Amino acid sequence: MKKLLIFISFFTLSTAQAKERKKNKEKTRHHLSIFHKKKKKVVSLPAAYLAPDVDTISISASDSNNINHMLSVLESELGKPYRRGAIGPDRFDCSGLIKYGFSHIGWILPRRATDIGQLGQTITTESCSPGDLLFFSGRRRSKNKKISHVGCVYKVEDGKIFMIHSSDQGVNITDITNSRYYQERLIYAKRLFEADSTSSIIPAELPCN
Repeated sequence: MKKLLIFISFFTLSTAQAKERKKNKEKTRHHLSIFHKKKKKVVSLPAAYLAPDVDTISISASDSNNINHMLSVLESELGKPYRRGAIGPDRFDCSGLIKYGFSHIGWILPRRATDIGQLGQTITTESCSPGDLLFFSGRRRSKNKKISHVGCVYKVEDGKIFMIHSSDQGVNITDITNSRYYQERLIYAKRLFEADSTSSIIPAELPCN
């Protein structure tokens, strides 16, 4: 009889422990499912593309200050000669100039125009404003339009888009609206800046991998 009571007590204890483990396991699974639940969120440029002292969520600046400063840096380079692979400060290729300008507001952009073209938000040319980037192909009639040139919108005036860029003519400003050459090669425009409700400038949402 004593052995039977010991067996019953042991069985009851084991059953209770098993139930408790199952309960904890269910709680853990529920917790993990909530923790890993996919949420839509606005993401900024990856930390790898930002200087260490720059906030990866937002850039502390009043509306358009960063854009104006970046454009003033690009403007100061007008007349500098073009050289393939050059990133300044004496010579620039197209992506080198853009990378140089953005570096002055704490953004470390990729080296190649094709990689820069993967950042930001695609916009229409009608929506272009100063600071937006324009990407072009090298060949007019190519079916597979590969990015081979990038420039930055310098100003939009009377329906015309003026782009500051480094071409074989050096760093210059071009009216692409009246340029058949650039109109035929334009792939898309991208915006890396986006104004939020607090009038600060934040990196635009990036596409998910």
